[in-house]
Amino acid sequence: MNRITSITIPGSKSYTNRALLISALVGSKVRLVNPLFSDDTEAMIACLKKLGVSVSINSSSISVLGNLQNLKSGEYKLDANLSGTTLRFMLALATIIPGVKTLFGKEGLNKRPIADLVKGLRQLGAKIEYLEKPGFSPVKILSSKLNQGEILIKGSVSSQYLSAILLISPVIGEITIKVKDVQLSKPYIDMTLDIMEKFGVKVLNENYQKYITRANQKYSKGTYIIEGDYSSACYFGAIAALTKSNITLKNINQNSKQADLKFFKILDQMGNKVVSGVNQITIYGKGIKAVDVDMQDCPDQVQTLAVLAAFAKGKTQISGVQSLRMKETDRIFALTEELKKMAVKVESSQDTLTIYGGNPNPATIDTYDDHRMAMSFAIAGVKISGMAINNPDVVNKTFPEFWNMLKAIGIKLDLKDDRRNIVLIGMRGSGKTTIAKILSKKLNKKCLEMDSLIINKIGLSIADIVEKHGWDYFRAKESEITKEISQDHDKIISTGGGIIERAKNIDALKKNGFFIFLRAKAETLIKRATGSKYRPSLTKKQNSVDEIKEILNKREKLYMSVADLIIDIDNLNANQIADIILEKMYANK
Repeated sequence: MNRITSITIPGSKSYTNRALLISALVGSKVRLVNPLFSDDTEAMIACLKKLGVSVSINSSSISVLGNLQNLKSGEYKLDANLSGTTLRFMLALATIIPGVKTLFGKEGLNKRPIADLVKGLRQLGAKIEYLEKPGFSPVKILSSKLNQGEILIKGSVSSQYLSAILLISPVIGEITIKVKDVQLSKPYIDMTLDIMEKFGVKVLNENYQKYITRANQKYSKGTYIIEGDYSSACYFGAIAALTKSNITLKNINQNSKQADLKFFKILDQMGNKVVSGVNQITIYGKGIKAVDVDMQDCPDQVQTLAVLAAFAKGKTQISGVQSLRMKETDRIFALTEELKKMAVKVESSQDTLTIYGGNPNPATIDTYDDHRMAMSFAIAGVKISGMAINNPDVVNKTFPEFWNMLKAIGIKLDLKDDRRNIVLIGMRGSGKTTIAKILSKKLNKKCLEMDSLIINKIGLSIADIVEKHGWDYFRAKESEITKEISQDHDKIISTGGGIIERAKNIDALKKNGFFIFLRAKAETLIKRATGSKYRPSLTKKQNSVDEIKEILNKREKLYMSVADLIIDIDNLNANQIADIILEKMYANK
């Protein structure tokens, strides 16, 4: 890496998503300059567009025009993807606009709690229904306005709950929000209050325990400039410290309300020099030493500090980490597991992480669908060779240019993408379903069984579907479900034997899939078919033996032509086959 370099930091995700929501409530055109373009901000934009807000984008700005209070009543499906801010902010917004709104996200997001936010909104008259598991999305929102008044909301789970209600408070009128328990991540509340004031709305903050929004206030703004993202800047500050280099970070507001500004004070504590300039800061890297810090107010950089601590001789203790167990993943568990791969001793309690640093080893890091796991462990790669990052594209959630920016300053890492689905193909009787379940357990990946998905969707057995509607109907439904699940990642998919007969099925599953053909001789398939549950005939043959031979003869070349891996399963049991798959696929991980 170069000894002296400079980097321009992209716009803040937290400010961008707050600005997008507020702009949709202004009622006149708002231009947002220097926004962040990422998966999270695109999720917010997509939801606003679904509601009829005009959002136009160019390379350096976003223009927003729409008045959501004049929204026509209708049914709206709002997909928050994997964005926590979008889920929580849109949930609050959906309670004050007309229509029936269904809000949901991808599997990982639907595991993040929203119960206390729902309770707070219900105190103001919101009508919200859980569609699956209580306390989690997806939800249906039936209310179109909220009542003025006073509510009590828990502050010890997520600051986003409070921010969500504060952001819509000017539309409600006068409300008072009292906080139960200790308020976590106070700087994120400061950011919310800061941007609300920039758009013309003042909130009284009584020591983070009570917030009062007075009536008759309205958002108003023509142009708003979004400051650079401190969360993104922290990774490069950490690199400067670890490599004893000097890095200037541009597009940074040294007076920012952002939580992760605190991380640069921690770098100073670790022995580095941080100097502020005009819209920039420079880190003069001197190395790192073990520290004892409370990161309750900047939890997003716990992973970054933990990786630095792995290189610092002695014991680093990080407290205030409780909220990390409810982020994109259980970040404490993920950190512990990946640091152990690097031969780093780690201890954790509910609210504390202790790291015994020194000389970590290189490792291949799993990222748990968490962007901050990828970026924080990338830092280790500037110090030790041999580091590899699985699923690098996860950084698109908040920092799509991260890898390019690392490369620009001379840092190269081994980036691997192993999020492809494992797709098992082969004849009926080859054991696809059983093997898929074994792999699912061993790899901790969800198993999708194609026939079961079809049965659940139509409400009939395979035999009854074919008897009532015919094979063409079955194949059409199979293709519909194939298209749906082809968007998934990290799944084990057990397909029906005939799925390869339609090219569009193969094309769909190949996008995110690794195909394994479980090849068996006709004699093996015939033996396994004896006594199996009834399945409708696929040919005009009079017996199952002749039918299996005919179908195998027809399909085998197709299976082989699309397979990424072929395993001969004759004389092997399901566990042996699963072990061979793992050995061949993961031998070099």
